[in-house]
This record gives sequence, structure tokens and C-alpha cells, in this order.
Amino acid sequence: MIRALGLALAAALAACGTTGGSLVSYNVVGQGPPNAGTYDTSAGWHVELSTATLYIGAVYLNQTRPNSGIQGTECILPGVYTGEELKGRTIDLLSSAPQPFPAPGTGTDDEALTGEVWLTGGDVNAETDNTMIADLRGTATEAAQVLPFSTQITISVGNRGVMSLPSQPSMNPICKRRIVSPIRIDLRPHDGGTLVITVDPSSWFNAIDFAQVPVDSTRVPATSVFPDDNSNPASSTLFGAIGAAATTFQFSFQ
Repeated sequence: MIRALGLALAAALAACGTTGGSLVSYNVVGQGPPNAGTYDTSAGWHVELSTATLYIGAVYLNQTRPNSGIQGTECILPGVYTGEELKGRTIDLLSSAPQPFPAPGTGTDDEALTGEVWLTGGDVNAETDNTMIADLRGTATEAAQVLPFSTQITISVGNRGVMSLPSQPSMNPICKRRIVSPIRIDLRPHDGGTLVITVDPSSWFNAIDFAQVPVDSTRVPATSVFPDDNSNPASSTLFGAIGAAATTFQFSFQ
């Protein structure tokens, strides 16, 4: 749960003498990269986005840099959380203008080496979350073939959950599908500064064959619609690319 981790961090900050850090408050903004929206993919498609948004429900900073894949099944990284933004917002990825989160981030001025982005509108462990995490629309062109496409992505157990072995039922909790981590960073927050989160969608469609996306012929024009689940290879590939920590998210502090 977003609030539960916030309380844990607040308790740690109250004893900031443990880490030697000073309490700080800072602005948080999200933005798309410069010149976003037009891409040539390795699969041979030319993609032009007309709409691209991503909802970020929370952001965390951690003092340690764990190896990818070692986080506990409760989805909380080892180490000391040193910063948090608990008020989410939707980022327009086709705009490189800074888009402020509705409340400041808080934490300490200790060096942070790992970032986390939480793609959830509420309890990160809830089985169902109807929050629209991503809204993507545009056209994909290959030779003379022009395919309008769209997708709206949510993350719940029913559509994005991963089955676990009967002997290990807790190995794939839904929180792991909602938390993008570890994002490699190296920054030190200071009071009154700004944490900038750049979300780059340029790699999201790189490995997708749009010919695999089901076409809704009832729409005008007929539109390729990515299913909001893992039943289709293109939909599953797109969802995995959105949550790729190394290519999608960049953190900086100003």
C-alpha cells in the first residue's frame, strides 16, 4: 500500500540521526523526452503517437542499489528509503514541459542510488485496480499498410497477474507488476529543489509486430486495439516494455 510504505519511511525519517541526513522537502515533476512521438522500430514499423500518457501513483528513493530481481515478495526493496512522493499524477509523454505532482516530495538529503515508480492508483497489493495506467493511441505504418492503434492499460490480478507454482503461491504478487524497480540513479535531494522524472516511450513499440494486434472493425476507421491483458503477444510485450526500468525512466535532481 502506498500509504503504508509512507508511514514506514516517516518513522525512519523521524530517527534521521541514524543515517545522519537532514529532512528536506522538494518539488517533483514528470515529463516526456524532447521530440517524443515518432519512432522507427526494429520490427520495421514507423510509429506516430497522437496520445501517450502514463499515470504514476508514487515515487520512492532508496539509499542502496540492490541487484535486479532480489527484492522480497512484499515488493519492498532492502536498504533505507530516503525519499517519497505519495500524490500521483498523469504525465503527458508527448510534452517535455515539466508537469508538477500535486504535492511536494519529502525525505532526507542522503545520496539516493535507486528509484522506484509505482504504477497504481491505490493499494499496491489490491487484487483489482481500475486506474488507467497508460493511454496510447497513434498509427503504425509498414510499406503501404497504415494501422491506427490504441490501448488503455490497467493492472489487476485478473488481467496482468502471473501464475505461481502451487508450492510457492506468493512468488508472483501483483505488486511486482505495478512497481518499476530498481531504477539506477545517483542523486542527493536538497530542500527546495526539484526531482525530475523523465518517461521515455521510445522503446515501448520496438519489438512489436502490429500485425499481431486484433483489429476492431466496428471503429471508424478500423483500429488495432491491444487487449488489456496478457492474452496477446503484442499486448504482453508492450506491457513489459512500459515497466522496463532501464529504458523507460530517468531521474535527475535540480
